[in-house]
Parts: sequence; C-alpha cells; structure tokens
Amino acid sequence: MEEKKYQPLVSVIIPTYNRKALLMRAVESALEQTVGDMEVIIADDGSTDGTAELFKGAMDARVQYHLLPHRGACAARNAGIELARGKYIAFLDSDDWADPTWLETLHRLILSHRAQ
Repeated sequence: MEEKKYQPLVSVIIPTYNRKALLMRAVESALEQTVGDMEVIIADDGSTDGTAELFKGAMDARVQYHLLPHRGACAARNAGIELARGKYIAFLDSDDWADPTWLETLHRLILSHRAQ
C-alpha cells in the first residue's frame, strides 16, 4: 500500500540572498499566519553572510531551509516551487513581512471566486 504524503494547504516560498539580518522577520511572519496548515520553504540562493547558521538549531517543523548554488532570484523561486508540497503557493520576499491574515485572506478570495 502506498503511503499518502502530507499536502499542506499552502507552501510559502521565501527566496533569499545575503539577507541574514532581515530573514527571520519574514519567516516569523509566515509562521504567525492564521492559516496553520502550511509549510515555509527558504530557498537560499547561495548566501555568504552566514544565513545558513540561522537554521542550524531547532526550528518550527513547518520550516525547510535549502542552500542552493548562487543562480539568481528566479532560480531560487523555481527551486522553491519544485520543493513545495502545498495545494497553493505564496511568495514572501526575505526583506518583507506578512500580516497575520495574509494567507487566510488570499484563500478566502480564491474560494469565493472558485479559482481552485
């Protein structure tokens, strides 16, 4: 019997490059969403500022950190998409933060317009 793989409702992809000082604010805002059924994928485009050190210790199980070869923001976003398991994909820049109802609002809009 094939094991059913978990599919979160949303995959939040955070591409980053040398934003160690700002990245955790973005990650924390993703984790504080009112939609809890999600994963956060950090697609690190080869940072050299010690960004990887932020994810060496214990972190929320919903967070995945992936250090990638430096190929640019588009390649990091595409790698994040490849890693995503969610029904929906949302992008959050590493120097930004999201209002706690961001994903809930987007999901409600999708459902109200039957754009599934």
